[in-house]
Amino acid sequence: MANVLITDLFEESAYLVRSLLRGIGHAVSISISRQDAEAKLSTGLFDVLMMDYCTLTEDNLAVGAFANEVLPGLPVVALTRPELEKKLSGIQLAGKYYRPLRGRNVKEAVNAALAGMFRDSKRRAMPRIHTDLPIQVDLAGVSFATRTIDLSARGVAIDATEVKLSPDQLEAIESAVGKTGASANLTLQEGTIIKLTGRIAFVERHRSLSGRTIGLAFEGLDEQSEVAIAGLYRDAA
Repeated sequence: MANVLITDLFEESAYLVRSLLRGIGHAVSISISRQDAEAKLSTGLFDVLMMDYCTLTEDNLAVGAFANEVLPGLPVVALTRPELEKKLSGIQLAGKYYRPLRGRNVKEAVNAALAGMFRDSKRRAMPRIHTDLPIQVDLAGVSFATRTIDLSARGVAIDATEVKLSPDQLEAIESAVGKTGASANLTLQEGTIIKLTGRIAFVERHRSLSGRTIGLAFEGLDEQSEVAIAGLYRDAA
């Protein structure tokens, strides 16, 4: 299973592509703004970026360039039109596909992109790993204990599905997206506690008041934390 980020500033195709990808087992997030897309990418928690480039704008071109620069080796897959491909020459693409959208074409584009990512030494040196570890977080003055979902050297995804948050608390967390000051204590399996600081990169919600997933982008890891997280990568390999 891969974590896929779809960026479609016009929301024309994102929900159909999400449905197709979820149907084959991938976890999918959608961004409809440049700011949200770049915040999510900054966590290092996504394996593939799918861009809708059927219409080219300064913002969606910037997201592709941001992914190429900040996460070398992260595959970028474009939904585009043949006549626009020359204008995408500044974006390093791992694949492309066209309308009409068909499940087979979407699946093939993602599978090819993932195969390329696994061969890329730069990306493999800083992977995302699926984790289930205890974490105590303090976000916008709201503190709670829960579990992690995914972890990278750049950020962590936190499961807040079962956390009982009041409407005011959830609003406070969502209002703090993009701001620094978040902190967390992550307990590793051997009992080591890593103290993390960062900013809230995103909050994705169920229909209920509880947040489904909260993503934190680290401000920076000290050497001890880097070594501890690298140990998790080795164990997962």
